[in-house]
Amino acid sequence: MIKSRFNFQFLWLSFTVSTLGDWLLKIALPIAIYQLTGSGAQMAFIYGIQFLPWLFISVFSGIMADRFEERQILFWGNLGAALATSCLAILVHSHTTGFWFYLLIFVQASFAPLMHPAFQSIIARIVDPSRLYKANASLQVVDNTLSLIGPMVGGLLTALIAPQLAVSIDAASFLLAAILSFAVHPSAKRQTALISESTVSAIKAGFVASYQNKIVWYGALLFFWTNLGTNMFAANFIYFMRHSLHTSVSIAGITMGLAGIGAIIGSLATPWLSRHFSAGTLMVGTTLLAGVSLVGVGLSHHFLSVAAFYALVNFCGNVNAVVFFSLRQTVIPQAILGRVVSVTRMISYASIPIGSFLGAGLVAAHWPLAVIIVIAGMIRFCAGVFGWFTPLNRSSTVN
Repeated sequence: MIKSRFNFQFLWLSFTVSTLGDWLLKIALPIAIYQLTGSGAQMAFIYGIQFLPWLFISVFSGIMADRFEERQILFWGNLGAALATSCLAILVHSHTTGFWFYLLIFVQASFAPLMHPAFQSIIARIVDPSRLYKANASLQVVDNTLSLIGPMVGGLLTALIAPQLAVSIDAASFLLAAILSFAVHPSAKRQTALISESTVSAIKAGFVASYQNKIVWYGALLFFWTNLGTNMFAANFIYFMRHSLHTSVSIAGITMGLAGIGAIIGSLATPWLSRHFSAGTLMVGTTLLAGVSLVGVGLSHHFLSVAAFYALVNFCGNVNAVVFFSLRQTVIPQAILGRVVSVTRMISYASIPIGSFLGAGLVAAHWPLAVIIVIAGMIRFCAGVFGWFTPLNRSSTVN
């Protein structure tokens, strides 16, 4: 038990360090690009490049997580991210941009989806099943807390030192994360997928296993529609605050900060909620509540009511995430967990660009953002109604 606790502490520290480093890079790299090129379009282009690996690499990373030792994947993945980030720092320092620079950004961004299935799989090996909700909740707390303070820390650090130095610090954070992840030693043996199995067969097995477990499958579909609704307006939320509610930039920032607190509370509350409600009930119920709350955001006329409703949306979203991660780690066999993680992540992420493009099209067609947010809330609510009539809602599993 003590060894298991230390294993998770090393994994938690590795995740915290690398996530903080990610935020430094998200802030420092666009600023560096703007200083070099003066182009806002190239700053936006970076974000697009960093998202692409999640669509193209996820399935193959799931196969790796099932075939090889997760600890090795996390170690070499963080080490590769450290090397790629160091190369980016050198190019920024030499004022070099162009094709190879953007290719290197793609390579650097590829290590996160490469490691994600292995990270999810190793949690199930080092954490007792009765403590999975608490473990996943603690990781979500880190993620949400850094989402709040990360931009502030990254912006302050980039303002105090040169952007290339901030990128170098990010490289060091990945190196430290690699060392910490290597210190994790799962005691439980696991059955690994056959290396001789073809890639096509391995991918097919991941889809089949995901589909056969109806709770996991419908949970992934629930996230698909949730992400579709959320991303219809997420990129334009500040625009909504500034031009629809006529708030200042500082008030818009305060609103987002207050809303982010809801995400942290949701992560902390999930272990308690999981002891009183089944996993399926929690996922369906929070999806319905998030839809209603999102409609409330669109109908609000004051930043405090927007913050309250948005905080409730974030609360529900994080309860949903912690429950789904824990449920998936519990019901899916270890030998195929990596591929199921990658398949369900691909399904849920596939709607992100659809929602973004749909929202952008509606904005371009001069639809009021308040109307778009209400539509997004209705989509999320309808997803909850859909989930109500699936096996997900009939799950009787209570942690």
